[in-house]
Amino acid sequence: MKLMKVVSLLAVTAGALALVAVPSNAQAKTKKKAAVKPVTIYLTRHGETTGNVMGRVQGWSDFPLTSNGIAVANNLGRGLKGKTFKVAYAGNLTRQQVTAKQALKYSGNKKVKVNVSKYLREGGYGSFEGDSIAADNALIAGVYGFKSGDEMMAKQGKDYWNLLQDAYYKLDQENSQKTNLVASDRAESSKQVQKRMAKELLTIAKATQKRGGGNALVVSSGMSINEYLSTMAGSKYTGAPLKNAAVTKLVYKHGKLAVSGPIGSMTYVDKGAKLAK
Repeated sequence: MKLMKVVSLLAVTAGALALVAVPSNAQAKTKKKAAVKPVTIYLTRHGETTGNVMGRVQGWSDFPLTSNGIAVANNLGRGLKGKTFKVAYAGNLTRQQVTAKQALKYSGNKKVKVNVSKYLREGGYGSFEGDSIAADNALIAGVYGFKSGDEMMAKQGKDYWNLLQDAYYKLDQENSQKTNLVASDRAESSKQVQKRMAKELLTIAKATQKRGGGNALVVSSGMSINEYLSTMAGSKYTGAPLKNAAVTKLVYKHGKLAVSGPIGSMTYVDKGAKLAK
């Protein structure tokens, strides 16, 4: 009888411990979920380049930052001081990578590695790479029946950047410049740019969330960012040109990215410029 009582007591005690363990595990899971922070991507255009100053079509061509471009990237970093970045990404062009590194350095995030992705580079312009923008604009405008690039920009509004990209694509497919470029080196269409940008940014958001969430710095280029934003920013998107080092914040929620705040904000650069004085 005594032996049976002891066995019963042990069984009751074990059952009680098991009951205590269940809510303990549930609490641990709840705490783990609560620890995941929202994902915010700081989508940024690179600093000023020699190509910008000379009015050249850049695309995949690797024009470097000017001295002013480096200073602007530094000011971007100063303006971001206090923001902790979990990760950083840039396109595979020097102007994008240097902007990211300088911004990280001056924001107090210099230990963060810059991951390089070709999917974040500028739209490709194929046979038109390195051309005078002014000269090409007249040619591009003609594709849509406009007299000048300025007239086309004024009348096409938020569709301008996509139409510009598609005109380069159309003309290069027709080999208007009579070059021997293979298909993979010719101009991209707006759909191609939008698809690779959207896929890569979503991949970055998901990867950042898996690491506990937080901020991600992503440096790309003006045309590719504009083309991407035109697909998902809704009424906020106007198609206005993006200034060098302009920032657009994207927030990742429920499996989707959405614009948070103004598009192409110069707040961080302006703040950094004041701090640099």
